[in-house]
Amino acid sequence: MNFELMLKQWGCFAVVFLVLTGCSKRYNPSNTPFAIYHPIAEEDVRKLEKGVTTPDETVKLFGTPAKKNISDKGERYVYGYLGDTLTVTFEGDALGSFLYRPAIFEPVEGNTEFNGKKINTGKLKKIQIYNTTRYDLERWFKKASKKEQNKERYRYTFIRRNGTLVVYTLANYEERVLSYTFSPTQ
Repeated sequence: MNFELMLKQWGCFAVVFLVLTGCSKRYNPSNTPFAIYHPIAEEDVRKLEKGVTTPDETVKLFGTPAKKNISDKGERYVYGYLGDTLTVTFEGDALGSFLYRPAIFEPVEGNTEFNGKKINTGKLKKIQIYNTTRYDLERWFKKASKKEQNKERYRYTFIRRNGTLVVYTLANYEERVLSYTFSPTQ
């Protein structure tokens, strides 16, 4: 009889456990800080003009800032995620100052054998952030023209006849895609 009671209690515990784990928020690797990496383009930083650029224009260039706060000099927008960082301070309605620190990548290897080929733009639609790996990219686009690395990421550049594909991946054995851009040749 004591055994039956214990069995019922464990059964109830198992049901509650299954319900709670089924309803809980599941781990999604795309929510990790590495997955929200967005490179900050230097050519966009060059468009910032002290005393001219407004907060709205800054948001158009770089999107919503990761952080907003007020300093003794004015409103401050902070962009950057584990790599490129940009801090923009406004004095009133115009840019007062900014500090840009790009992530440093060092060349590792490269392959120019496929530079004369074209990128199949239909395959670009298959790239999924955090689900696609470097191995998928090489299957679709062949070897990268340039591979560069820093502590947390690799940057692969596929230079082809019809454009350039730049892909950032995690610097681990999986090398999952964090972000990518394709610039067609004009």
